[in-house]
Amino acid sequence: MRRGSGTPETARMVARMARQGKRQGPEPRYPGSLGSGSGSGSGSGSGKGGHGARPVASATRPILLGLAMAAIFAADTITHYEIAIPVLYTVVLLGAAFSFRPGSLIWLGCLCLGLTGVSFAFTLHGNAATGLINLLISSAAIVITAWLAIRLQHAKELALQGQSQLARIAHAQMVSGLTSSIVHELNQPLAAIATSGQACQRWLSATPPNVDRANAALERIIRDTTRAADILTRMKDLTRGKVTECRRFNLVDAVMDVVAMAQHRLERHDIAARIRCKAGTLSAWGDPVQIQQVVSNLLLNAIEAIAVQGTGGGHIEIALWEEDDSCLCRVSDDGSGIAPTLTDHLFEPFWSTKQEGTGIGLAISRTLIEANKGRIWLAQDRREGAAFCFSIPAAREEES
Repeated sequence: MRRGSGTPETARMVARMARQGKRQGPEPRYPGSLGSGSGSGSGSGSGKGGHGARPVASATRPILLGLAMAAIFAADTITHYEIAIPVLYTVVLLGAAFSFRPGSLIWLGCLCLGLTGVSFAFTLHGNAATGLINLLISSAAIVITAWLAIRLQHAKELALQGQSQLARIAHAQMVSGLTSSIVHELNQPLAAIATSGQACQRWLSATPPNVDRANAALERIIRDTTRAADILTRMKDLTRGKVTECRRFNLVDAVMDVVAMAQHRLERHDIAARIRCKAGTLSAWGDPVQIQQVVSNLLLNAIEAIAVQGTGGGHIEIALWEEDDSCLCRVSDDGSGIAPTLTDHLFEPFWSTKQEGTGIGLAISRTLIEANKGRIWLAQDRREGAAFCFSIPAAREEES
């Protein structure tokens, strides 16, 4: 069992988390309270479009509630004792529950109780005993409604705190995922740079110095450095949600370059890699740097799958062909393979069967392939080893 895996697009998931974190913003304020006027906060009246209506609504709500309370008080005073008009104060409390702070709700409940008592004292019609019973029932309803409104506000505050904590966790995961992605993708070009630098040092230390081979090693260092810079640029573009810049390129040449860069690893583990393509060229449409990242991830996974067996030697085949306006690439090996019970987890976030795996290799690969309007999947039709396949659009004649 082996090879790291991940989810559809770690980098895009990171970008999504970043956008959610930005939208989270500060905790929302309670727009209205008895002691805060309109509660519009800073910038009231300066918003445009839909934002400009919020301060107006916040200032209007307390006025409407005050008018409703005045109407209830007047109706309760002029009607008979037998009519339990004060029960309508519960509607006022429920309306205030969505905008007032808990402390303001307490004061509002006390005000409703006070108005109920004053109205009872000034009522001139009806049976006083019946009115007293209605007074007690209405007061109980007001107290219970106020208590429920306060509990609702506390629940809302707890929900806001939970959202804030989730936003911080998402931000931490975003940073972790972005760091892991960069480290994973830069690992191969940096390792190639180190290998080429050591080779250059050996050629220059020889007697006599082999300048031609040293220059070739330096050229490889420059090429790998440029590739590392390109990878960083592509990762940054993905996290920002930038659209992939596609162009026509030869998929065969791109794959051959990746195999050449991994040649030292292939030789170290005595692995033979073969590229099989009926045509000498395969015109694809996409970002060649991103596609090379995918091929590199799949090739390194295959190398590690063979190396973990410890038997020495192995074979990797990279097949390329065109089918239904798509260019396809299949990377297969005769390594340890993938257990059938694990295939459902291959594209889950930060999930790996390797002891030291990061679980983002296949995630990044899927991200990049989907950014190039393609798809990637496990082509598990072998008794030994494993095979991964991806497809990207083929370049049309009018595209250049």
